[in-house]
Formats: sequence, structure tokens, C-alpha cells
Amino acid sequence: MLVLHARLAVAVEHRFEIRSAYIELRDGVYLLNAQLDFRLPRRAAEAVDDGLPLSLELEIVVDRSRRLWLDDAIATLEQQYELTFHAVSERYLVRNLNSGELKSFPTLDAAVESLAVVSDLPILDRSLVDPDLRYEVNLRATLDVRTMPDALRLLLFWVDSFKQTSEWYTWPLSL
Repeated sequence: MLVLHARLAVAVEHRFEIRSAYIELRDGVYLLNAQLDFRLPRRAAEAVDDGLPLSLELEIVVDRSRRLWLDDAIATLEQQYELTFHAVSERYLVRNLNSGELKSFPTLDAAVESLAVVSDLPILDRSLVDPDLRYEVNLRATLDVRTMPDALRLLLFWVDSFKQTSEWYTWPLSL
């Protein structure tokens, strides 16, 4: 019974999922809003504090739903973020690798909370969508602390890597 309880505690600690997501149409552009649910394991948090970057990648695929044939992807987007610790300022930095936008946080928890919320991310222009057809939006997220140059990976091959990928979160696109 104790072993089962310990396994459940580990599963809860390492949960990584997309809690909610929706698309909003604004000024002719579909915007993604999502809430991720995750906690960094102690070793991953220590790795960030020791200078290893944490990356978050969002994979977004918009498919045209078809009944008698495979779905057709009409848009795909990979959005990437990187969390690092800046030792001199003792601040945690979150950089949007697609746009270059940089935000600074006083604590690791605050930086992780900012990564867990996706707001108004443009994913699709309305002109690419036919109102007479059906579409689905698919979202998946991946967290990785092992984002270092290949040469360094070879030297540190014995270090545990921390990588988690959520299940696909799928919902219909409301036109």
C-alpha cells in the first residue's frame, strides 16, 4: 500500500497536461489562449538554478476535418520559450524564442507560472478558413531541461534528463 501511495505522489508531482484551451477571433486573426498544468520536479528546478535552460515548446495544428479521408492540416505552428536563471541579477528570465520578447521574474515559481499561461497567441488568419467546412485545433506541449549543445551532452551523458510531453488537446474551431 505504501508503494502505491508513493507512486501516486510521484505521478501528481510530475503531472504535465493542458488544462484548458480555446480560440478567440479578433481583428480577423484566431488567437490561442491556454492553461497548462505542471510542476517542475526538484531535480529539474535545481538544474535551472544551476544554469541549465528549461524549454517549453507548443505544437499547434489546425486540421480541416474530413469524413471519408484523412484530416488535412491547414496550419501548423511551433511556439518556443526558454527559461533561464541569470546569476548576476538573481532573476529568472523567460524568452519567447519566436519573437525575442524577454520577461524577468524574481522567483522560479513566478517564471513557471508565466509559462503555464498562453495568452492571445496568433495562430491563423481568418481568410484561410472556409466557413462551410469543419476544423479542429490540436495542441501539445513539451518541457525539456536537457537543451544544451550536443558537445556538452556527450560530456554529461550520465546526467538525468527531464523531458515531459503532454497528450494532444483537441477541440473544434468555432467559426
